[in-house]
Amino acid sequence: MLNLIPDEIKKLVKDKYSEVSKNPCGVFNFPVGKAFALKVGYPKEVLDNLPSSLTESFTGANNPQPFAELKKEEVVLDLGCGAGLDLYFYAKAVGEKGKVYGLDISEDMVNKAKQNMQLVGIKNAEISVGESDNLSFNDNFFDGVASNGIYNLSPDKEAVMREVYRVLKPSGRTVFCEIVLKEPLSENERKSHSDWFRCIGGALVEKDFLALMEKVGFKNIEVISKCRNARTGHPSAICANIRAYKL
Repeated sequence: MLNLIPDEIKKLVKDKYSEVSKNPCGVFNFPVGKAFALKVGYPKEVLDNLPSSLTESFTGANNPQPFAELKKEEVVLDLGCGAGLDLYFYAKAVGEKGKVYGLDISEDMVNKAKQNMQLVGIKNAEISVGESDNLSFNDNFFDGVASNGIYNLSPDKEAVMREVYRVLKPSGRTVFCEIVLKEPLSENERKSHSDWFRCIGGALVEKDFLALMEKVGFKNIEVISKCRNARTGHPSAICANIRAYKL
């Protein structure tokens, strides 16, 4: 076990998920691909008609689509877009007059997402490399911000939450589909590279996650759903869909 420094965590995460992008059939200590997307509730009738490159590198925590409340012509950010599976659904939801932005720390994932959007004919998506704790977007820019299984990969949780709040428009909302904990982790688990990659090492206890959302200014914070975590199997981990608003 090693003491983890924030910049080291970011590099390790970037390298690991670049590997997922380039070699999705490799051996990882977290689930990857279409079978897992189906397991957490993505519609089979849609996935069966998408190119394999759009589903093979999926590593989300769950399916946030039913809770995003997206409307036509909205502007939405997919935080940690990976190869673009959620981005595809968001782009369809907001329609041609809407706009979706995808952001990922891995250049390989970004390039793959761009190629995938071209493959499926999505023209209202803009995808770039970036970090979730230092967003390049203007204040009050998005109607919605969604995160699916990437929040726990960031070493500075409060910075990410503040950035999400900053870029949302007044009345905008966010949906975090993330692993939260019933009980705190051991110190060894916190320091384990392996547990960071599978979104456990950086996870917060549920009440602490909600308290942080409130601290940065979110209102009407709601845990919409919780289920046993299919991504890690850790006894303290649950997958929660959490929605909140900037009022």
